[in-house]
Amino acid sequence: MSQAARELYDRARTMLLEHRPDRADVLLREAEAACGADDDELRLRIAISATWVTFDRDGLAPAIAQVAAARLAARRAGLDEVAALAAVQTGTLYARVGDLPQAWRELSRVNEDALPPRDLTALLLNRGTIAAQVQRLDAAAGDLRRAAELAADSGAGQLAFMAQHNLGWAQFLRGDLPAALREMHAADDMDISLDRSEARLDRARVLLEAGLPADAQRLLLQVRDARLPAHQAAEVDLSLARCALLLGDTRTARERAGAAARVFKRRNEPGWERQAAVIRVQAGPRTTAARSLWAQAHAAGDRWVAARAAALALMAAAHPGSARHADLVRDATALTRSPTVSLRLSGLVALARTAADSGDAAKARRLLRRASDVLQRAQLGIASLDLRAAAALHGLAAGDLDLELAAPLGPQAMVDTMERWRAATRPVPRLTPPPDDRVADAASRLRQLRAEFVPDAPDAHARRRAIDEAEQHLRALTWGASTELPPTAQVVGVKALKRAAVARRATLVVTFALRDEFSGVVDVSAIVLGDHPTRMVRLGTAAALTRAVDAVHADLTASANVSRAHPLSGAVRASLRVSLQALSDLLIAPLGPLAEQLVVVPTAVLSAVPWQALPALRGVPVMASPTASSWVTAASVVPAPLVAVLTGPELPFAAQESAGVAKHWATVGTAGLADALEQADLVHVIAHGRHRSDNPLFSNLLLDGGMVVAHELERVSLRASHLVMSACEVGRSTHRPGEQPLGLTALALSGGVANVVSPVARVNDELAATVMGAYHAELATGADAAVALCAAVDSDAVDGDPAAGAFVSFGAPWRAVRA
Repeated sequence: MSQAARELYDRARTMLLEHRPDRADVLLREAEAACGADDDELRLRIAISATWVTFDRDGLAPAIAQVAAARLAARRAGLDEVAALAAVQTGTLYARVGDLPQAWRELSRVNEDALPPRDLTALLLNRGTIAAQVQRLDAAAGDLRRAAELAADSGAGQLAFMAQHNLGWAQFLRGDLPAALREMHAADDMDISLDRSEARLDRARVLLEAGLPADAQRLLLQVRDARLPAHQAAEVDLSLARCALLLGDTRTARERAGAAARVFKRRNEPGWERQAAVIRVQAGPRTTAARSLWAQAHAAGDRWVAARAAALALMAAAHPGSARHADLVRDATALTRSPTVSLRLSGLVALARTAADSGDAAKARRLLRRASDVLQRAQLGIASLDLRAAAALHGLAAGDLDLELAAPLGPQAMVDTMERWRAATRPVPRLTPPPDDRVADAASRLRQLRAEFVPDAPDAHARRRAIDEAEQHLRALTWGASTELPPTAQVVGVKALKRAAVARRATLVVTFALRDEFSGVVDVSAIVLGDHPTRMVRLGTAAALTRAVDAVHADLTASANVSRAHPLSGAVRASLRVSLQALSDLLIAPLGPLAEQLVVVPTAVLSAVPWQALPALRGVPVMASPTASSWVTAASVVPAPLVAVLTGPELPFAAQESAGVAKHWATVGTAGLADALEQADLVHVIAHGRHRSDNPLFSNLLLDGGMVVAHELERVSLRASHLVMSACEVGRSTHRPGEQPLGLTALALSGGVANVVSPVARVNDELAATVMGAYHAELATGADAAVALCAAVDSDAVDGDPAAGAFVSFGAPWRAVRA
């Protein structure tokens, strides 16, 4: 064999792996020209590899013909190994154009015994991935495990990467998102030099299904910046179109999907072209387009595109008496059996819409109850709050339709519906995943990078980039955490909620937002439960309420920065009182008479309201709860609680506040926040805090031992049932679509803490120390947390400063009982 020809061939294969077909073509031609008279086997191998160039330039059919000729020549020459490689290439080409059933058939016919270990590993990788996609999941797992073992034994780094990555893809198709993201992140973290475009495209698809379109988009844009072959670039555009669709940018979705469709059409790849058409129809549902796509897919035997197009046709305009309506319903029903949660939910929504349009609202609501159950089950076993909150994105359409159908049945039916969907989408306590040293190491590395960061240093930009990368690494590690299946969230019926409100002498207010289909205006309303007849009241538009809340926050920030001795103090506090009165008039006046306490289940625009500061609630204890059901079921009474106090640097009144806590409780020493949450019943934190709206689970507390970010606390086995965070803004939450709150307070409630007291705005350090001293004095008497906070805010020591009302009691009732 000619050594020169072999070297050229090896270089050409490297170019193919790096998706550089033009350069590979040149090298393959040079390799063929360098072959000697006895190099028949090498010539056939070159011909097989050259089919990738043909495929990229001319499409599938010429490439299949080319590889078939090479396979026949190999058989005639008695070259079993080369013939087996040609069979592998045939299956791989079919897979590349999306004809997975044919690809599986071709690869299943390969003579495995004729392949050397490295080529056998490649076969197992490809066949395992395809097996998973055609729902042969057991066969897929077997092939991919064998591939991983072979790659490890041979020291083949690139194949080891692909084996682990593809195993992650198989886990995704099994519906195990944490395992999928864990395997893919581990593969991407390997120190191996290879093109990762295809792997990152797969990972972006998993992120999309996980409900993380912004993260998927960032990853895809990195891939799109690379020089990609035409087909792969079109696949990236198609996934970017899906991102845009989930992010609400329908124009970009149509443009990206249209560009991808044109490439697929030019390359004669109708299966991929139909997938692009699905996105275009989703971006602007039209009955005619959806039905046309359904008919095309049906004729081509493309059952999954047919099912998705049928669902879109039913959603666009359901006409029960129209021709082939029953066929559309049958195909859409197939989606409800999909292993992919987003597709299963879309099928249920389409069938529910059809039932509702047919006049069978009861059937529609039964289907939507199934949808909420699907969404809730999808989150079981997921330890990451980030991932659980993201999954709710796919339930938006179902929840909105369910609430729309509940409205004619009255406010009680609406509360039942909202509680069911909030149980499926909002943080609920879960079992703690096992410790992971990688998470601890990543968090330690992030703390080190932050401590070393100097904003005006010459290398600040590079260090900022390193911090961003460290955050993404830590976040990806937490996504992979799984846990034993916890019990599903308990949903309390509206009658029981009302009885609990009356028994606790409380008015329970459940708020919600609805968008007008025609005007696009979002209105916020409230349903009021208590000892008066249940009633629904309108609070205002989301825009108006947001402006009012923002005005209050601006004044609270100014108040925190201006001491009472400052010449502008009077003007600042006067402005704060005016903005608080305006917000109070919007939110409280419409509610009517209130009981002794107020419990609010806030919608997203109301999540940062400083309730206790509102003039109309002076002397009224207020609690903000993630769900009405959790307010009823998660109440906690702790006898002789163990109390831990932690402090941070640069707080001149920390000693005063700490002493104010210790004055009323026997405190215990702990090694840090995680240890305190594991060892104590009541944990009080005095520190600088920051809520990260851009990345809420990197909201942080600056303690004496260093910065602690929310992600670090996800693996803590919590004993604490009450957490007090005297740290600016850490009561705030950032809401994902579907109104899933994320932040330090949301994480604590998700972890099982019954009640959290924290501020939703900046608070002057001296004022915070004063309020917290008064709070613990009341709490130590056995008062409920909300009652104690109300008394502290109104105490003589506070001297009527409305900024004290920035502290909010979140969650459920909590009180201590002396031994």
